[in-house]
Amino acid sequence: MTVEGLNRRLLGGAMLVGLAAPGLVRAQEAPDSDFLADQTTDRVRRSTVPVYINGQGPLRFAVDTAASASVVASDLVERLAIAPAGEVDMHTVIGLERVPAVRAETLASGALQVGGVRLAVGSRAGLIGLDGLLGLDLLADQRLIMRFRGSGRSSINRSRPDPDKFLGVVRPRVRFQPPQGGNTELMVVDATVRGHHVQAIVDTGAQVTLINPALAAIAGARPFQSRTIGGDPVVQSPTGRAALAEAIILSSVRFDDLAIDRLAVLMGDFHIFRLLGLQDTPAMLMGVDVLGVFNRVVIDLKRGEIIMDV
Repeated sequence: MTVEGLNRRLLGGAMLVGLAAPGLVRAQEAPDSDFLADQTTDRVRRSTVPVYINGQGPLRFAVDTAASASVVASDLVERLAIAPAGEVDMHTVIGLERVPAVRAETLASGALQVGGVRLAVGSRAGLIGLDGLLGLDLLADQRLIMRFRGSGRSSINRSRPDPDKFLGVVRPRVRFQPPQGGNTELMVVDATVRGHHVQAIVDTGAQVTLINPALAAIAGARPFQSRTIGGDPVVQSPTGRAALAEAIILSSVRFDDLAIDRLAVLMGDFHIFRLLGLQDTPAMLMGVDVLGVFNRVVIDLKRGEIIMDV
């Protein structure tokens, strides 16, 4: 299935690589504004949800399905009276980072209600203005409704079956093996690029899709230059640590029923691929440049399915 207008919308969004998330370094470090009634994403199109920590909020957190740990901005620790909890090892796109940790008495967002939760501490700049992010350590077994356009907010819900049709329309679905809560078990779906099998990690915290050199080689990917990029693009972690990347074009990309003729991505020898043993295997992190072409995306982490509403 090819969605009408998909190529143009993806390429236009992905070429804005001066604005990224786990993503690309952004000069502006000010916090995002408070929630608005119709606000569904942040300034770089990550899906966001309202979060309450120790009963205070709403705070603005991104939903990040490729993060092994949940993160809170450092400038909120004192304000929220969150107790220090030593340090934690956090695997990011860039590398293994040892960062301070805190422990909140309660954290709540929709169906997600947890106590005694441990959070890594990140920088406001690394979080691109947000208050924090929710990773797989908290999202396992949840049903994420991410709205990229239209009315309604993104939300966290309980897992449940979803009908094949919505308002009489058959929706594209992508299946994946549900994560089991391990340190490196992420959402991996099968994909093909120019007929070659590819491991695709679903990364709702990344604005632009990232690929490894092995995929660039087998796909015959070619570099592109954009006037919107001032210098080489860089990828950064929630702590602000950064690494250089190369902007290139992939062609003939397919995720089950979803087909894309041309997709602008960032390529690099990123830590996340080495962590998963995929440094020599064609692989990608599928960002919201792909997911965000749909009005609504449902990810049921317990049932292992992604459902997309045009």
